[in-house]
Amino acid sequence: SEMIKFLTEPLLFDTEKGNYCYDNSTRIVIPVNKSEKNFLSAIKIGDTIHEEDFKKNNLNELLHKIVKYNLFQSDFQLPKITEQFIKEKLLTEGISHLCLIVTDACNFRCKYCIYSDHYFYSKNFSNKRMDFQTAKSAIDYYMNVNIKSIQYNPNLSISIGFYGGEPLINWKLIKQVVEYTNDNYKKVFDNIFFSITTNAYLLTEDKINYMFDKNFSISVSLDGDKENHDRNRVTINEKGTFDRVFKNLALMDDIYREKVRLNKPVLPYGILITYDNLTDFSKLDKYFMEHPELDKRIQRVNRVSNINTEYYKGVQLEQSYLERRKDFIKGLIERAKDKQFEKKATNFSKTILKSIIFDPMMNTAYSNNELRGTCLPGIHKLAVDSDGNFHMCEKINPHYPVGNIETGLDPTKQANYMNNFFSALAGCKNCNLNNICNLCYVITETDGQGFQLKDTFCKNFREGIINSFSTYYSILENNPGIFQEIRE
Repeated sequence: SEMIKFLTEPLLFDTEKGNYCYDNSTRIVIPVNKSEKNFLSAIKIGDTIHEEDFKKNNLNELLHKIVKYNLFQSDFQLPKITEQFIKEKLLTEGISHLCLIVTDACNFRCKYCIYSDHYFYSKNFSNKRMDFQTAKSAIDYYMNVNIKSIQYNPNLSISIGFYGGEPLINWKLIKQVVEYTNDNYKKVFDNIFFSITTNAYLLTEDKINYMFDKNFSISVSLDGDKENHDRNRVTINEKGTFDRVFKNLALMDDIYREKVRLNKPVLPYGILITYDNLTDFSKLDKYFMEHPELDKRIQRVNRVSNINTEYYKGVQLEQSYLERRKDFIKGLIERAKDKQFEKKATNFSKTILKSIIFDPMMNTAYSNNELRGTCLPGIHKLAVDSDGNFHMCEKINPHYPVGNIETGLDPTKQANYMNNFFSALAGCKNCNLNNICNLCYVITETDGQGFQLKDTFCKNFREGIINSFSTYYSILENNPGIFQEIRE
């Protein structure tokens, strides 16, 4: 009789109403009954089962699904990356996004900043600013790569981001870049987009108008209400910044609405929220309920990074806050089961729910995840610092350069990083989550000596994913239409 060999282990999870199984090789989730669950929970990787055994145990239905959808069948091979592979990707994909780190200076000293002394491998603040010559070389390089790759991507759009420090400190350069890019490359590319991440302190009416008129999407950091924002986001002299940021956001909203009213093309702006162990979610939710104009602009709600840092050691881990957060999230999950949830809830709440449930499962967007949650260094994003060195993104520490403005991208380095990264993942071969894992270089960075996967990452990721799955399916059982637009 036929045999079924399990090349990946079933991942079982429960909801209040049922039991399910996730298959890592196809990313399919199937409902299972009690006997199917017991059968699958005994399976180990490499097991071979006779089709007769399924039939004997009354598991015809399960056998049918396994055969029909080809479940549990993928054998995971880590890719070996060659320079040729990198060169072809660069030619056929172009560089998606150019990120100019226009200054290392900042007018804030946020307590959780990645450039603060709390973080081990990152650089600290300095007064370095990018000059126009450096920016111009970076733009020319980026554009020339993309001009070559237009034949493969006729709809290629150009995206240039300004990052810091606080990019508005180098406002003069930002304007020079925009003018230079539009003057020289508008005729080649139909779509040129700019973006900026700013603390909004230095915004003025002129700057806001200029950016909206030039096709900018603007992201502003605001940590919710005054009390929470001012706890972490302070000036160099430790003064709170909420009042001024709030005032500038209101000004931006007025200008934005006016442009929309006049039918001018304008990209929506967004708000980024960062929270730590002392953030009170229910207070923030109430705050955004009272400020719908801010609420609907929330793009992301991120936790302060806990990787390569002692940030959380200094903060007394306030159990009471963490308990309250757990309660808030429990309540949020209950509310999401109501079909009216999306109409009633704040965008703040919905964003948190998405980040708990969807972001972990977000890699289901890729059809085969051979790169994990990581990118092609320098190709999916090219970050350029004020000295003209190329980095794979703005978040990675400076010990992993991928080239510079003089010599361009260095395919030897790019391929080496990828192969070093994959060799650090040798233990992932038999993992039944490796197809939705979001491991990346930043999570495994050291001081340039290759990459390291910490055991705690895997343990936490697994707990988190199983939790996400059961939360998500518990909600779906009650409110099958939730977040339809993301799921499609």
